[in-house]
Amino acid sequence: MVLLDDFDPTNSGGEKLLAGTRYTWNACGLSYTSTTSTLFTYDFNSRYGGYYNGTRLFLSGGIGYRFQPYVSINADVAFNSIELPPPYKSTDLWLIGPRLDVTFTNTIFFTTFLQYNNQADNVNINSRFQWRFKPASDFYIVYTENYFPQHFEAKSRALVLKLTYWYNI
Repeated sequence: MVLLDDFDPTNSGGEKLLAGTRYTWNACGLSYTSTTSTLFTYDFNSRYGGYYNGTRLFLSGGIGYRFQPYVSINADVAFNSIELPPPYKSTDLWLIGPRLDVTFTNTIFFTTFLQYNNQADNVNINSRFQWRFKPASDFYIVYTENYFPQHFEAKSRALVLKLTYWYNI
């Protein structure tokens, strides 16, 4: 890989790798996903190897449970440890996200998730109501809000309405 622009591989405001520099690396990983046909599900992913001029360890996992036929809850965690030589910055990155899905009928659904991201110093709440009024035609109401995790002061919020309609010619 040749960088086209200067690049900070940790996105943490550290020293940047210079445009025009070339990088190659190898990595190996292990992954397991349980069957989705059971009520309780889980998965695990790992990867370790090179990353630009350093190393990266990636670990992620998730668990979920379905309360048939209406509710599904899940929790996912992802961790990246990026180690770079001086003068570049090394960092640990976390992404944590529980999720709730509720099926009221075969046409009305509700999904909400919370996500914590230490790299962006952000907590996000996203809730979506979906009404499928015809096949492949949906009406959505989505509310999202972003917070600083230390004191839950709102950074931004939005309410979005979306309509999709399948028109068959």
